[in-house]
Amino acid sequence: MIYDKNKKRCGRKLKVPFEIKDKVLHFLKKKHSPEMISKTKIDKKVSTSTIYYWINKGFFGLKVRILNYPRKKKSKNIYKGKRGIVLGKSIEERPESINNRLEIGHFEIDTVILRKEKGNCLLTLTDRKSRFEIIKLIPDKTAKSVNKALEEILKKYKIKSITADNGLEFARLYEVFDYENIYYAHPYSSYERGTNENHNRLIRRFLPKGTINTTHQRVAFIENWINDYPKKIFNYKTPRELFLCG
Repeated sequence: MIYDKNKKRCGRKLKVPFEIKDKVLHFLKKKHSPEMISKTKIDKKVSTSTIYYWINKGFFGLKVRILNYPRKKKSKNIYKGKRGIVLGKSIEERPESINNRLEIGHFEIDTVILRKEKGNCLLTLTDRKSRFEIIKLIPDKTAKSVNKALEEILKKYKIKSITADNGLEFARLYEVFDYENIYYAHPYSSYERGTNENHNRLIRRFLPKGTINTTHQRVAFIENWINDYPKKIFNYKTPRELFLCG
C-alpha cells in the first residue's frame, strides 16, 4: 500500500505557495541571489536549495545562468608581460594593515569600458574592508577624466590609500593623492584587486558590454544596489552599514 501511494506521488508537480512564489520572483528580478532571498527576504523558512530547485523546474520562467555573474577561474600561474610597466610604488610595498583589511578608507580602483569605441566609461572604486562601492560615469578613459572625477569624489569621501592597475588612465594619480598612498598592482594581475574586479562583474549584470546611452541616474541606482546588498561575509549586513560605522 505504501509503495502504491509513493508511486502515485512520483511525477506530481510541486505546488509553490502563491505568496511565496510571488515574493521570490520579485527579488529574483531585482537580481538578488537565491541565497540572499532565503536568508533575508522571506518570512517563512525557504532554503536556498529549494529556491534553486524551483528555478530549475521552471516555476519562475528563469534560468540559473542568468541569475549569477560568471566567476573567472584563477590561474595557477602568474605571467608578467615583457612590456609590463609599473607606474609607481609596487603593491608589494603596501602595508599589512591594508592587505588584511583592518580599516575603512583603503580603496581599489578601475575603469569599466561600456563600448570598444571611444565614449563613456565607468570609474569604479571599492573599499577593501567594507566593500563599499563608488561609481562615476566619465566621458572617456583618460588620466584627465579620471583625476577630475577623483577630485569630486574626494570632496565627499576620505580615501587613505588607492590601489590601481598599470593602465595609463592611472598614470597621474600623484596629481590627486599623496605618492606614498598610491600602490600599483603587477602588470596583468587583476586578481590583486579582486574586490574591485568582483564588483565590476556585478556592474556587468546591469550594464553588459556594448551598452550605450547610460545615464548618471542609472549609474547611481547600480551604486546604491551594490551598497545596500547584504553580504554573507558580513553576516548579511550591507557595505553601506559597515562603511558608515567605520
